[in-house]
Amino acid sequence: MKQTVRKRSRMVLAVAALTTIGLTVSACGGSGSTGNASSKPSASAQGKQHKGQKTPDPLEPAGALYDGFERAADNGWRPTINDTAAQQRGQTSLAAMETQPKSLIRQVSSPSPPAREGSHALQMTVPHQLGSFRSEVSRGSVPIGSENWYGFSIYLPSNWQADPQSSILAQWHAVLIDPGKTPGNGDGGPPVSLSVSGGHWRMKINWNTQSGVSKGPGSGHKTIDLGAITPGKWTDFVLHAKWSNTAAGLAQLWKGGRQVVNYSGPTDYKAQVGPYFKLGIYHPGWKSFKKSSYEQDTAATGPIVVYDDAVRTVEGPSSYAKVAPH
Repeated sequence: MKQTVRKRSRMVLAVAALTTIGLTVSACGGSGSTGNASSKPSASAQGKQHKGQKTPDPLEPAGALYDGFERAADNGWRPTINDTAAQQRGQTSLAAMETQPKSLIRQVSSPSPPAREGSHALQMTVPHQLGSFRSEVSRGSVPIGSENWYGFSIYLPSNWQADPQSSILAQWHAVLIDPGKTPGNGDGGPPVSLSVSGGHWRMKINWNTQSGVSKGPGSGHKTIDLGAITPGKWTDFVLHAKWSNTAAGLAQLWKGGRQVVNYSGPTDYKAQVGPYFKLGIYHPGWKSFKKSSYEQDTAATGPIVVYDDAVRTVEGPSSYAKVAPH
């Protein structure tokens, strides 16, 4: 009888200890621009968030990010601008740029356009001039061979120009290391990218099973037409990727809640480091040494402008529901 009482007492103490730990972890979860939630939120917490507020997201604790650009903050992003007036490559922090009225990367509030989540989004602009071709934010690289989930939403304005030249609006970029000095580390091209050209979304997958460069023996590519764009509306994307230059690679893409790509095969070059995620605008046809390409681009008569919001990423196993904009 005494042994039974002791066992019950120990069980009560164990439950109390676990409860205390759970409360401590929950309290540390936070609700800022980035959050590594350690437990699932209640049903009420999963409901529609209040305007201008952030709620914790049900992301795994390791390698998780949520950013709805509600506050001007760096949050691990590195801005890169290539503009005729000022060549900037990560020289200015994102937090400083977001609040500048004439910045090419800036935080904007609804209703122009209504944010996908909360009340703010990130506006990206590339001026219509030779030598202006990039306004992007990027994150750090992931390990080669790793599994990753990415969710985000892109808004094309209602006056979007149906340009036959490609604008890359999201890309997973190889780390730029001179292959001549460090063999097998790549020449910097994106293994996977999402672009708009001729009024259609397109996904491109590049790989090399033999070396770290995007061309030559062992290289290959695949381009997938994802359908027509819908200017004036947010388009949600989710990418589930396994970064590998072998048959172990994987690229699954959802667009607007529907799976549109289910690819198994190489998704990277033979490299020592996996790709890094970039959002924004990259329009290579307007580079300063491509004057003829710029002059032939008569479909474009003004700047390129896009909006990004509701970014969620998880390094490791996850699911569509955990990273999809909502």
